[in-house]
Amino acid sequence: MNRRTTTLVMIPVMLCCSHLSAAGKPLKVYILAGQSNMEGHAKVETFDYIGDDPKTAPLLKQMRGSNGKPRVCERVWISYLTGSPDRGTLGEGFGKLTAGYGARNNPAEDGGKIGPEFTFGLTMEKAYDGSILIIKTAWGGKSLNTDFRPPSAGRYELPQMTKDIWARHPEGAHGIPSEKDREKWWKEKEEKTGRYYRLMVGHVKKVLANPKRVVPTYDPKAGYEIAGFVWFQGWNDMCDSQTYPDGNRSPDGFRHYTELMAHFIRDVRRDLNAPAMRFVIGTLGVHGDKAKGRIANLRPAMAAPADMNEFKGNVAAVHTGQFWDHEMAAMEPKLSDLNRLKDSAHVITKEGVMEKRAPGTPDWQPVGKPAPEERTWRYTTFDPQNEKDVMHNKRERKRFRDVTLPAGLEGWYKPGFDDSKWKSGRAPIGKGVWPYPKNTRDVTVKNVSDWGAGEFILMRTTFEVDNLDYEQFRLSILSRQGFHVYLNGHKIHTYIWWKDAPYYRSIVLEPRHVAHLKKGVNILAAYSNVHYGRAQEPYASIDLAIEGLPADARKYVNSSEYMRKRMDTVFTRREQKLLNGASNAAFHYMGSGKMMAQIGKALAEALIELEKR
Repeated sequence: MNRRTTTLVMIPVMLCCSHLSAAGKPLKVYILAGQSNMEGHAKVETFDYIGDDPKTAPLLKQMRGSNGKPRVCERVWISYLTGSPDRGTLGEGFGKLTAGYGARNNPAEDGGKIGPEFTFGLTMEKAYDGSILIIKTAWGGKSLNTDFRPPSAGRYELPQMTKDIWARHPEGAHGIPSEKDREKWWKEKEEKTGRYYRLMVGHVKKVLANPKRVVPTYDPKAGYEIAGFVWFQGWNDMCDSQTYPDGNRSPDGFRHYTELMAHFIRDVRRDLNAPAMRFVIGTLGVHGDKAKGRIANLRPAMAAPADMNEFKGNVAAVHTGQFWDHEMAAMEPKLSDLNRLKDSAHVITKEGVMEKRAPGTPDWQPVGKPAPEERTWRYTTFDPQNEKDVMHNKRERKRFRDVTLPAGLEGWYKPGFDDSKWKSGRAPIGKGVWPYPKNTRDVTVKNVSDWGAGEFILMRTTFEVDNLDYEQFRLSILSRQGFHVYLNGHKIHTYIWWKDAPYYRSIVLEPRHVAHLKKGVNILAAYSNVHYGRAQEPYASIDLAIEGLPADARKYVNSSEYMRKRMDTVFTRREQKLLNGASNAAFHYMGSGKMMAQIGKALAEALIELEKR
């Protein structure tokens, strides 16, 4: 039974750690639903940035306890349904509200991230002295027109403009199935339609059938009130030019989203037996007030139900673009640099060479002599010998592949192989210009030895080891394309391909690979190939070495001081602050705790305002 109350007690200073009794108060239930931004990709590590702004610093104080860790609520609980039903990972996480109920790889485990739910719960608890339950259902990449399609909206239908386009392309085209595939397309569409709406409603009903399972202090005599619903979604509908073919021209191109949203509000109220349930819509805020095109056009369509006569006074829209951090967003191109820095053994300096580490500083050390930059490599390059190995499309980025070797190169990676007739030189060995992407750092790799004419390279070097007393070993490798790496005749690593900019990737070696490293003379060998850029000009650079981590350096290498000094080689201190406030791509609000915390608070305040009415 759904027990409701009409009185809202305002407690303006109560924080989430309050131990005041909630006896006799109905359990307030708030439902949060949507796609990836409702999941939440803001890492806990971005919280410090919230405190750098005087306007948001007080919010950070609410988000953290006296021990400096994310606050754990005593009177707010959460049940969170997420994961993939297709991959068998659909599941629930529940417990007292704290950070970690953002996007999760495992629904039952703390994901180290927040969505709007954290500050939403903190804000709600300041306004109500009873117990609160948040039921959250969110999945990335889901649309309102299909995945969350409400029942009263009927079956999915293509708009007439799209039907006309399909009719002109019976053979199919980009995004358009051919006539022979359309029956299958429609069958799959029917299966997807409304699926996540049903999962959402089903989970809410399951939780409310036994609230005590999630909220141990639940008082059945006091009952519960479904006090509000928050919807935060939009990206997939914004991108869907098939459903909204005119969305790029004007806001009117998304009027069908408004219709669907109105159906959604009516249906969840009906299906949850909560006809007066207050409803808040968080509009898509990516790019803030600078948004253009489809993002800008979708926003008014998302907010429009709040102005419909039937919803006046109990539906509100929150424009989340007001929380977009433009200064942080301007740093987005450098996020990839930050990720590379964290993942790298060495970065490339502005001079185009490997960074120099401060002498005497505890760090990873090159294993063996001579030093990597002084080693002589023997190498040979060649083109594919057989037609089946030739790749004619030079724009194809995934060029790394195994090909038939020229005669006489069998066993080229083994210790006894005779490489005396190969070229010799120091690494990096390369050709052409390998630049960083635009808008990041203005550097290019400085090659030492010329690659030659062939597409593929085989390379070998020797180094002598007298000390193997290290806690860990890693491969430090610079390579634009994929590679095979061999140590003393044994393959120790394969990396098929990745799209990346120049840096020395750090790959920690497994014990079974380290077992091939020995005292005395060692042979390190590699196989790789060139890349073709947009101008279809080939370029390549490759260099590699094995490094060890001494026991006395481990603690320092894992410290924040070590990372800060590394960051100083690439970023200014102001840039570091901005980058530490972000953790991923822009459509997830940069994975920013600052943006997400403000959004959660604003969504709660909008519901509180509706409750006052």
